[in-house]
Amino acid sequence: MLSTVEKYLETLLAFVPKRKAGRHAVDYVSLIHVPVHGPERVYSLVFDKKSPLLTVARYKETVWEIVERKPVDGESLSPELDALQAEVAADHPVFEYLDTPTLGRCQNHSEGGVGQEYFLMLWQKDGQANVVECYEPHFIQDSSWQTVIDAMQALSGQFEYALQES
Repeated sequence: MLSTVEKYLETLLAFVPKRKAGRHAVDYVSLIHVPVHGPERVYSLVFDKKSPLLTVARYKETVWEIVERKPVDGESLSPELDALQAEVAADHPVFEYLDTPTLGRCQNHSEGGVGQEYFLMLWQKDGQANVVECYEPHFIQDSSWQTVIDAMQALSGQFEYALQES
């Protein structure tokens, strides 16, 4: 049986590209955002040369609270979410910001805890890969983290805006 922490991570990592033979099949960046207040968001971008794919999962309730809850009378404990998936133009300007050097400069900033904004990033690109975390990236003024976060949120916002307009 999975622990609460394992259930939490399994839920959030559901939107990260799956592994094949011990390694991720494609180059990607996945960014998990745990805000101080409100539900989590997961941004994933697959770097495909012909048709890069953006996936955004916005949970409707805080996932941690859902996985801690005890089911009552057959209640489903699966979190509700809004999901967006969109193909990104291969020449989109966001790729200038989500390059291997910028991703590689994102270092762990693990000093933090409850009541602080938190990001977890998993990435693989051009033969390099890492898993890093950061508390309060805007407060510590780490430009690489800020670049990645801003690029992923701007790209997501562009597609979310287009959906609202249609």
